[in-house]
Amino acid sequence: MIQRKRVLRTRALLCAALLPLLFANHTFADDESGPVPTDKALHASFSLVISMAAYDFYRKNTSLTANQAKLAAFVSTLAIGAAKEFSDEKFDWGDMAANGVGAGIGIMIEF
Repeated sequence: MIQRKRVLRTRALLCAALLPLLFANHTFADDESGPVPTDKALHASFSLVISMAAYDFYRKNTSLTANQAKLAAFVSTLAIGAAKEFSDEKFDWGDMAANGVGAGIGIMIEF
């Protein structure tokens, strides 16, 4: 049972890591076409991957409970997203919202 759970966790993390590649062929600058702009989808995708990896790290390497690890992963992911936004020319709240969506989905995935 533990081995099966480990395999599922690895597959889920791999799928989440490959998700940004769906958007890799698009240009990012001022791409506002379609229902979800490519830039926002990339922010959400990368935040999803980061939050899943952070949650896994916190659960394996700390004494945090599952809920504490989820909160720590969510906050860590948003901090990374905010640091990225501060390094840009203009802080974009839409990108931060996409980071929050991705981080939220990432920590809700049970594995």
